[in-house]
Amino acid sequence: MPTLNRERGAEVEQNSQIGPAGPDDFPAIRALCNGFLDWCRSRYGENAWFVDRYYTPEQWASLLNSLPRIHAAPDGEILVARLDGKVVGCVMMQRIDKHTCEMKRMFIGPEGRGLGLGRRLAETLVRVAAERGYTTMRLDTGRNHDEALRLYRSLGFMEITPYYEAPPELRNHLVFMEASLAA
Repeated sequence: MPTLNRERGAEVEQNSQIGPAGPDDFPAIRALCNGFLDWCRSRYGENAWFVDRYYTPEQWASLLNSLPRIHAAPDGEILVARLDGKVVGCVMMQRIDKHTCEMKRMFIGPEGRGLGLGRRLAETLVRVAAERGYTTMRLDTGRNHDEALRLYRSLGFMEITPYYEAPPELRNHLVFMEASLAA
C-alpha cells in the first residue's frame, strides 16, 4: 500500500499546481467560498445558525465582490490549488498591521480533498507572508473544523485569545490561532 500512496502522491503532485489567482479564477473562487458556507452549515447541524449569524447574506455578497481588492498584493494574496487545470481550492491573506497578517478562507472542494492540497496552500501562503516581511500570521476557524485544526497545529499555529471583537455567542464557536513566521 505505501507504494500505491507514493504513486498517487506523485500523480497528484504532477497534476496539481499551487499559485496566485488570476482574474479568470474568481468565479471558481466565489463558488468555493459558497461551498465553504454550505460545508459549514452541514458540519454544524443544529448550530448552523452560527454560520448565517457570522456571515449574513448581505455581508457575504459584499465580501465575495471585494475579494480581489481586500486580498490584493503586496499586503494580501489569493492562492489557488489547481487539479488537472481546474481550481479546486483557495486560501487568502490580508494585512492586520505592518508585522501581522491573517490567513482567510482556506477551503478545498470535494474533488481536491485528501490530496494534501490544503497543506500545500497553507505552506505556500506562510512562505509568501514571510517573504513580504510579516512576522506573525493569525487565523480563526470553527471549533468543528477538525481537519483544519490538525493542519494548523501541525504548521505551528497555537491557540490565542480573540484578536478581534466577536459577539460572545459566536466567539464560543471559534478558535483563534497564531504562528510566528520565519524570514
